[in-house]
Amino acid sequence: MFNSTPPRPVNVRFFPDYREFNPYQDLLYRSLGPTVAAEPLDGFERLVADAGARNGPDVLHLHWETAAITSGHLSAQAFLDSLSGFRDTGGRIVWTMHNLMPHDQRHRAVAEQIRNGLMTLCDLVHVHSLPALAAAMDHHALPLDKVRVIAHGNYDGVYPMQRRDAARAALELDGALNVVLLPGQIRGNKAPDALIDAFLEVAGPEDRLVLTGHRMSDVKDLSIPDDPRIMAKFGFATDVELAQAHAAADFVVLPYTDSLTSGSAILAQTLERGVLGSDTAGLRDAVQMPSTGILYDHTVAGTLEKALQSALAEGPEVWATRGKMAAQAVRARDWAVIGATWRSLFHELADMRRPARVLAP
Repeated sequence: MFNSTPPRPVNVRFFPDYREFNPYQDLLYRSLGPTVAAEPLDGFERLVADAGARNGPDVLHLHWETAAITSGHLSAQAFLDSLSGFRDTGGRIVWTMHNLMPHDQRHRAVAEQIRNGLMTLCDLVHVHSLPALAAAMDHHALPLDKVRVIAHGNYDGVYPMQRRDAARAALELDGALNVVLLPGQIRGNKAPDALIDAFLEVAGPEDRLVLTGHRMSDVKDLSIPDDPRIMAKFGFATDVELAQAHAAADFVVLPYTDSLTSGSAILAQTLERGVLGSDTAGLRDAVQMPSTGILYDHTVAGTLEKALQSALAEGPEVWATRGKMAAQAVRARDWAVIGATWRSLFHELADMRRPARVLAP
């Protein structure tokens, strides 16, 4: 008689837990199905102690790695020692590289130290696209035999779709010609100051620039000019508020100074908006020129102004067409497909033979 007891699911712990602020992790782990059980890691002090127990972690999925230092209050060496101890018990580690380096300059030195260790300690390193891989290889000595490329999924079903006219009325933008949106976390690598300057230089009297999202510490001194064409609403934006801002906009502008993966671009496409942005890895992955957006060379002075001027001159109808094309393209980023790939990766990790002892650098 066959044993009908199903096999134990692969137990995954993920760190940090940013689900309250970013739907990415919730979408990823919900897509895995019953053979993978994913839960947040409460603290690294339990990582080694729980490893090897029946319900203990088989795999650690590490995301924004410096959170262990900035929020977890660990030293870089203590963090790496915990990872090394986890591997010594038979645990496996996959690290998702979301950024080339932390956006906050204060964390870059410790991130460099951590990443040198991660390249050795991790069993697999995950990036979201081939452009991201190429950019990461320019900055880090990536062990390519450990690299896996799995796309960033869309945000379908997370944010409510809203009508453009209703959204504009709610935000008092009824009379605007072009509405340009800078959404999400407002931080230095999105160059909000440069965008404001460029907009004031090239925009017409009926054009509007909207900035909405949490203003991060590295742009706390950002000055918003007293100009009726610029609207800034800083603070945590709810799903409804973020969807409303996208519905009111004609296109999203993302003038990154660097971007390895752009959830903001994928969100814009999910909400049927095209993207004007800098030619960075995260946007090369998301934007197909010229059908879903326009990219410019941010390393050349004056290109943001020229690109924004051209985008405004094209007008709402051209950008509405790009938005429809973007919404069609982003459907390929379906979590059912992406989840199946992640499920296979977690099972691959769990089935690996016990790793050789690796000392934390």
